[in-house]
Amino acid sequence: MRIKIARERLFYTIFGLRCILAFIAAAAVFFNRKNISIVLFIFTALVGFFDSLAARKHDSQLRLIIDFLADKLLVNLVAITLAINGIIPWWVSLIVLARDLLTIIGGAILIYKDVRREFKQTVIGKISYFSQVMALMQVMISQQVDWYLMSAALTLTIASGAYTFVKSEFRLARKKTDLEQFRMVKLLKLADAFTLVGAALGLVSIAFSINDSFRYAAIAMLAAVVFDYLDGKIAVTLHQQNPFGRELDSLADTVAFGVAPAIFGFSLIQYSSNLKQFQVTFGMIAFTVFLFCGILRLARYNIMDIKGAYAGMPITLNGIFIPFIYFIGTPAKFYPYIYLVLGVLMVSSLRVKKLL
Repeated sequence: MRIKIARERLFYTIFGLRCILAFIAAAAVFFNRKNISIVLFIFTALVGFFDSLAARKHDSQLRLIIDFLADKLLVNLVAITLAINGIIPWWVSLIVLARDLLTIIGGAILIYKDVRREFKQTVIGKISYFSQVMALMQVMISQQVDWYLMSAALTLTIASGAYTFVKSEFRLARKKTDLEQFRMVKLLKLADAFTLVGAALGLVSIAFSINDSFRYAAIAMLAAVVFDYLDGKIAVTLHQQNPFGRELDSLADTVAFGVAPAIFGFSLIQYSSNLKQFQVTFGMIAFTVFLFCGILRLARYNIMDIKGAYAGMPITLNGIFIPFIYFIGTPAKFYPYIYLVLGVLMVSSLRVKKLL
């Protein structure tokens, strides 16, 4: 039973992470950070794919809906950003957006009128999403549209939209919707406000990294460490420890001390003009592995309950180590190796005593 609850919590936390990564990938596209945007786009799509496979045997109405929303958020944000940058025509992104909006609005109306309705994505809808990912990825790599691939994606998008009207993606279900389980007003506590500030500082660090302001990005990471410490202290002092706070904290930690350091490293090697191409490629692989290790540590942490200790290096320490090696002037060519070591430490069986 405990494993089942932990699995549910992990799914919702990863959903939040996928949404945040989708916005970051779109921001990287907007600021013309080609390599970073491609890696983040592929990485987020893969996280969604593996998450969907893992959740297939344990699905629920809420899980099916939010998995659909996370997938569509990634595709639509990137498509709109590519249109803003003038790389793809606006009508292309509007077709993709219109199809998904119709599904979401129609589904919301059906669920509102009949709580027995349950979301069930169609096969053609899944194929359409895959074709959209491939078409957008091709545009991001080449910075121009392959109209054969894009035409196929748009045709499938329109076809899946038409199919939705013929055979709705929402069907009758015997069980009542589980959407009413969560009320944010009851879930949020004072300690969670500090957690959200820490997550916001992680996003600020990412924004500075994308704009090559590495000093401020490093300072933001250090500030996130302070708020991460404070939220734990407040939660213990005010007896506000609860499952929601734990999940929110792990998501904030992954953004501030997993995604933010990875973007920091990506941007730094892109900014360094004295690195050879193979060093840049190796760096991108190393930072991606580091990010995967951060998510794996999140997954393990959410299903383990070790009293007084962590299994593996706490991800928060990345918010100290990465700024430290930057401020002491460590050459960019050494960053990939440092990140690989940190990634291994996060997923290792090393026992680290908790400070709180």
